[in-house]
Amino acid sequence: MRAVSTKNLALLLSFLVVFAACRQREQAVTTTTATKPVTRGTPAGSAPPATTTGTDIGSVMPEYSALWLDGSKFDLASKRDKVVLLNLWATWCGPCRYEIPELQTLHAKYQPKGFEVIGVSVDESGADSVKQFVAEQKMTYPVALDPEGKLAGILQTSVLPTSILLDRNGRIVWKHYAAIMPDDKELVQAIEKAL
Repeated sequence: MRAVSTKNLALLLSFLVVFAACRQREQAVTTTTATKPVTRGTPAGSAPPATTTGTDIGSVMPEYSALWLDGSKFDLASKRDKVVLLNLWATWCGPCRYEIPELQTLHAKYQPKGFEVIGVSVDESGADSVKQFVAEQKMTYPVALDPEGKLAGILQTSVLPTSILLDRNGRIVWKHYAAIMPDDKELVQAIEKAL
């Protein structure tokens, strides 16, 4: 068996402690749903196409709106001409922080082809603290505020982060509970197929 370096073990333990803390705090995101298990993403094409609105793979995403950080209205329906990765997150969530560089990379790589990452913050601390966090993390993808957890309710999740990929018709083609890992092949394939 290969020995694990002290540095790697410390990093793993730190990640697990932060993840456990986020799992406890997730109960504040929504009080109407049970915690879903942490699972791998579900690739496009794994479920038959549905014609109903819902949040299962193949369903058309229900209507959703929130406010952008600048206070203007964000309406998901206005993004139907793009492939959108909706990422439900919070500044206090360790796994959410961990995945930001990967989300930034995907946004920069595929944006010229009509792709957009949209972060949806469930922070209750207000726009100014989220703006400060976004600036510190050098996040260039747009961020909306949802302190009431409306998106968490629609997606029936209390897991942070939770991400869904929507095609240009608003159909859910990929869904993932937990942080997106660097170079997630299933997600990249789903993005490229949707584009």
